[in-house]
Amino acid sequence: MLTGRGKWTIGVGLALYVVAWGFGTTALFPVATGLVAAPLIALGWVRFMRQPMRMRRRTEPVELVEGGTVAVRVEVRPDAGTVPAQGMLVERIVGVQERVVQLRRQGYVLHGAYELRGAPRGRFTLEAREVTFDDPFGLAEVAIDVHRADTLLVYPRISRLDGLFSDTGAASGDEGRALLHRTAGYDLHSIRDFQQGESLRRVHWRSTAKRRKLMVKELIETPRDEAAVLLDADRMAVAGPRGASSFDEQVRAAASLLQRMVSLGQRCSLVVHGASRQRFRIQAGGGEWAGVMAALAAVEPDAERPLASMLRDLVSGSGAAESVDAARLFVVTAAPSPGLSDRLLALRSSRRDVALVWVDAPTYAGRETRPGPEQAATLQLAAAGIPVARLVAGGDVAGALSATAIRKEAVHA
Repeated sequence: MLTGRGKWTIGVGLALYVVAWGFGTTALFPVATGLVAAPLIALGWVRFMRQPMRMRRRTEPVELVEGGTVAVRVEVRPDAGTVPAQGMLVERIVGVQERVVQLRRQGYVLHGAYELRGAPRGRFTLEAREVTFDDPFGLAEVAIDVHRADTLLVYPRISRLDGLFSDTGAASGDEGRALLHRTAGYDLHSIRDFQQGESLRRVHWRSTAKRRKLMVKELIETPRDEAAVLLDADRMAVAGPRGASSFDEQVRAAASLLQRMVSLGQRCSLVVHGASRQRFRIQAGGGEWAGVMAALAAVEPDAERPLASMLRDLVSGSGAAESVDAARLFVVTAAPSPGLSDRLLALRSSRRDVALVWVDAPTYAGRETRPGPEQAATLQLAAAGIPVARLVAGGDVAGALSATAIRKEAVHA
């Protein structure tokens, strides 16, 4: 199609032709004819250049971490025919921005590049729908469909931890990890009446003698060799801009805790409390680490129910297939509440090690934290002996979550 310049050139040529015919100036006829013919010739040339093309992208570095610079290189290669000297590609980065990429011919390929600076954590889609070529004078252009979409994953930033803040025993944290070295087994849950057909091995003889009827033990399985990080994706608790929000800090804290446990060869898992509950297990060898990092890169705060409701279901025994059945549990949340505090205390009473990472959301929106139910809940947990780490905007994540950061004042205003 003709560009604005091409249409203007044809208009000037026709006007000049009329003027030359009206005044009888024959010397202007070649000029007028040339002005009209040039855009038409350019239009024919760009249509001749129209041909199927393939596109490919490459990003550097291969593993992209939030806050860094992402270099995106684009290659456009025609299937056959002549390669234009230059072109233009419009890249649409869904949810972020658009970029106009200038393409230059190098051999038989058109190359272009651009940079994304300060990329936030997330899963982004890079879309390119067409490549535009024009003639050297910009009189005509043609658009060729390429329709290429790629996914760009930007991983959360991980802080290297010197131990874990919940390791309240010796300097090496042996006491805090004691539960994790036990073998899986069963704990006594309750005593109930004997039912016909049950094994006599489950009879609780002391209760049977006291009540003068057969009573049996109700047992529950209690794994001892796994830790879990529970990430609360409560959409109502998010504060601050994308990339520097309280939820982004939650994701960084969860990734840092998991990385520390993986480096120690610990079996662990990531549980995401979102619109749907998801669990990602990491075996002792850490082979599933890449999948967990991809999940953390893409996770969004979309939970409709508060975390306390999910933990209430866990404590009551429902949803066993998705329950957090680890011996050690780290809860990462920006919305502590008295209800959540009660649930964590109930989990602790069932012989689990529980720790809380509190991301102080108001500080990520530039506000001061005022006394309220959040602080009351964290103080209740700290008083009960549950380790609590508080993260604030601009704070040191590694210092707050490491074993050297066990400070009771972290939960105070």
